[in-house]
Amino acid sequence: MKITYKWLKDYIDFKESPQELADKLTEAGFEVEELIPTVRPFSGVVVGRVKKVEKHPGADKLSICEVSDGSTSYQVICGAPNVAAGQTVPFAQIGASLPNGFKIKKAKIRGVASFGMICSKEELGLENASDGIWAFEEAYIPGTDVYEILRIRQDYIYDFFITANRPDCLSLIGFAREVSAITGRPFRFPEAHIQEEAQNPIEEQITVSIEDRDGCPRYAARVIKGVKIQESPQWMRQRLQAVGIRPINNIVDITNYVLMELGHPLHAFDLARLKGPAIRVRASKPAEKFITLDDKERLLPENTVMICDSERAVAIGGIMGGQNSEVSLSTVDVLLESAYFKPTRIAFSSKRLGLSSEASQRFERGTDPNGVIRAINRAASLIARIAGGRIAKGIYDVYPKAIESVQIPLHPGKINRLLGTAFSARMITEKLQSLQLKVDNGSVTVPTFRVDLTQEVDLAEEVARLVNYSNLPAKTVTEIQYEHPQPETERRTVFLRKNMLELGLQEALTASMLKKSEAEAFADNDVVEILNPISDDMTSMRPSLLPGLLKAISHNINRNMPDVRLFELGRIFRKAGKPQQLPDQPYRVAAVISGRRFPESWNNENLSVDFYDIKGYLENFISKIFLDKSHFILYDKARYLTGNETVALIAGRDEIIGLCGRIETHICRLFSIEQAVYAFELDVEKLARYFDYNRTYRPIARYPYSQRDMAVVFDEDVLAGAVLEHIKKTAGPLLRDVFIFDIYRGKKLAAGKKSLAIKMRFQSLERTLNDKEVDKLFRKIIKSTCTRFGASLRN
Repeated sequence: MKITYKWLKDYIDFKESPQELADKLTEAGFEVEELIPTVRPFSGVVVGRVKKVEKHPGADKLSICEVSDGSTSYQVICGAPNVAAGQTVPFAQIGASLPNGFKIKKAKIRGVASFGMICSKEELGLENASDGIWAFEEAYIPGTDVYEILRIRQDYIYDFFITANRPDCLSLIGFAREVSAITGRPFRFPEAHIQEEAQNPIEEQITVSIEDRDGCPRYAARVIKGVKIQESPQWMRQRLQAVGIRPINNIVDITNYVLMELGHPLHAFDLARLKGPAIRVRASKPAEKFITLDDKERLLPENTVMICDSERAVAIGGIMGGQNSEVSLSTVDVLLESAYFKPTRIAFSSKRLGLSSEASQRFERGTDPNGVIRAINRAASLIARIAGGRIAKGIYDVYPKAIESVQIPLHPGKINRLLGTAFSARMITEKLQSLQLKVDNGSVTVPTFRVDLTQEVDLAEEVARLVNYSNLPAKTVTEIQYEHPQPETERRTVFLRKNMLELGLQEALTASMLKKSEAEAFADNDVVEILNPISDDMTSMRPSLLPGLLKAISHNINRNMPDVRLFELGRIFRKAGKPQQLPDQPYRVAAVISGRRFPESWNNENLSVDFYDIKGYLENFISKIFLDKSHFILYDKARYLTGNETVALIAGRDEIIGLCGRIETHICRLFSIEQAVYAFELDVEKLARYFDYNRTYRPIARYPYSQRDMAVVFDEDVLAGAVLEHIKKTAGPLLRDVFIFDIYRGKKLAAGKKSLAIKMRFQSLERTLNDKEVDKLFRKIIKSTCTRFGASLRN
């Protein structure tokens, strides 16, 4: 943000020098990146009069000029197209030194000698680019030192770095307000003298309606008739150029002048080119295109705020106008727009369009919705004065729901605790009131131009910077509270990570963004797409942790590391129930294994991991986290897992906690993996319902256990897990452990049959069991199992 020292003095009388003011503003939190004098030192440049201009015989674009310094005439070669006899110009004599360090010497150009140079504003450091030489408008006496002439109107340009939360300081009046708070001197708003026509009120000349009230909460318009489009006054052009804005014509320059002055963007339409005439504010249509003032046709993002007349769009709201309604030399009547647009809507459209303007930079940070009328009146008064316009009676102001000021409670004691100070309540109140904040009965009313003040800690920051941070007390001893209760989410994460690492798995951290095709392979419904992806490989958010882990496996295989054991703990992303809601982001924990079962060795078989390996990892994991009451069921509804090698982990009342199985071959190939991959993924939120962090040590039983084995023939479709669950229920508390140690299928059994060899261990914590009671319980289990599953003991 650029402002000038003298321009700022229009709104507040202060005594500080340019450097002193820069220091004070820096101490108040505004970083001055550069302080630039508008006239940089140079020497040897005098006022010269061009007496004669002739064509150069050796070059079409060069002229041979005779320039007088009042006493002597010099031959000078000039390449500017606007040089003419009779002009008074800045003439750099031999030996002159220009602001850029260039020294003027005698030269010969295309065979003709040149004794000096006629300068442009660019060469004198007064503007960034010039189209030709500077022909003085004032009548200066030849021979007068040009630097001395310019030094009288010396000004200084401040280039500030403004943080995104301070849009109120993207204006001269914003800085005047700050200087007022720092120096204690009152500031004044620029005057707006409005003389309206007595007849033909604006309602008879234009209609304004807002269809998109979310994107445009307020829209105001004025009509100014009979304007004369011409160049702006020199004082206005100089000020705009000093702050980096190119003058165009008096109407456009006035809107830019008020933009820099009050920080509120305006736009001027040629009233005759508006159909209706009417203004409608609506959201853009799908695939709508629009040609902006820079002569580019743009595809509009969905939900862009559009300013339209009765038939077509005429501007992109808050960003840029269109060619079909711009002010031109033929414009006679002007419709002046002053509006408030929702910051998030402008920011979204500006980024998607890749189009940033002075207006959009302010609207996307937040302008003052209640400064709309002040800005439009200021611009209308300038147009009437400078362009000779007649202001129509009234303002067409559409403001369906007023945006109210924020109320923040004020507790001086809390302010002092935050700052480590002992300021009085009166002093704190005075500092806040100096910023135009209203303090009353322990509450602060924040004007709508201060969008950054939302809570009491923000008020403390304002007091601190106005007092000056260097004046705040510094503590030599700071009390540090070392004991902090661990948040539940962190405790849970540490618990899960520790137990996964103890399984021998390595942790991976993978990207949350994927290709859409990769995300869709694991999504149960529509994937969450990124509105502004940084590349085609990162267009969607992950619906599962497995795509990232598969990429990690592929990365390792490509580097001759085919034996992989990885896990990841992180968030996934799913579409929320309502369209405008942010995506759901639940936590998941997942593991993948691939490659050989055992390390390569002469005494190990070269076996690959299989389903039972990943199931074993999962069983060990749920054992370590004390998930006792759980079981597995066959599951064939996951598109990315092979149906006959997939199980679901069930806990509680038949709640599916996660899935475990083999990744489908075509999914592996999507990630350039040709070997088998096995994985499990668990829902952490569901899993956490069954955590028991308070498990205590249980001593090893003092009494021995008794062991019994049985081999039972079942139908092939009987699930081994169901058999084990039935045995546990039948046996009661004396059964310490039960597991299958062999499965047989072969010639000795009928077709469709299988034999499960089951080992049971019985034990009491209070006494030694005798064989009679163990045998009785064992026979009961055999009978109940055979009856329940239609099975028989194997001979």
